[in-house]
Amino acid sequence: MSDELNFERVRREMLLRSIYLLVAPLMLMFAVLACGTIVTDLASYTCPTAVPQATATTMAGTPMPTLPPPPTPYTITPPQDFYIGDAVFVGQQGAPLRLRFRLQNVQVQPAGSRNLVTWRLEIRNLGSATYETIPVALMVITRITTANGEQIGTWRTSETAMGAAGFTSENYDPLTSGSTRLYRLAAYIPAGSVRQFAYLLDGDGGNRITWVNAANPYCSGDVAD
Repeated sequence: MSDELNFERVRREMLLRSIYLLVAPLMLMFAVLACGTIVTDLASYTCPTAVPQATATTMAGTPMPTLPPPPTPYTITPPQDFYIGDAVFVGQQGAPLRLRFRLQNVQVQPAGSRNLVTWRLEIRNLGSATYETIPVALMVITRITTANGEQIGTWRTSETAMGAAGFTSENYDPLTSGSTRLYRLAAYIPAGSVRQFAYLLDGDGGNRITWVNAANPYCSGDVAD
């Protein structure tokens, strides 16, 4: 059994190294599909903050007006961006594959003529099925703001950036039911700030979670799993 586990770890390390080295988008897509569970369910976030109900003020002797029904919960779903710290759920309650994603601790620091971006992605497996993922291959920066304005593109994690951030010996073992893991990631961008991140749930980007690099201006608190 130990030999099998060691072989699996070596295989994952070799695959991870190949992902860092690949430059052709088509080849990268096949590498991503080979190293993660394909997820087709859409992501969603529901605001946990109580929404105040409308009140009415009337003159004495006048009938009370009919109040509108309470608002439905504030919900974010793709293609809307989620926010840093949002508890983003994928999969229905009771489904074999149910995940919770949370983007955390985005930092940008100068690195010569460019900037080094570091961030954390927390994933919790709330389902009964094992979830396989290598976020360094599946999560990218898709929008940045520079002195020349906003740029749209794809800025990927790299072995050089991960090393500069001190992120080594990361754990990419399958995420078993009930477990939570914090993934550290790093990428280089041109001098500027990060505006948007994306995580490719299905490997090719058709089903993705996107985050804007800002705190949620509408909601606070946490959501029960």
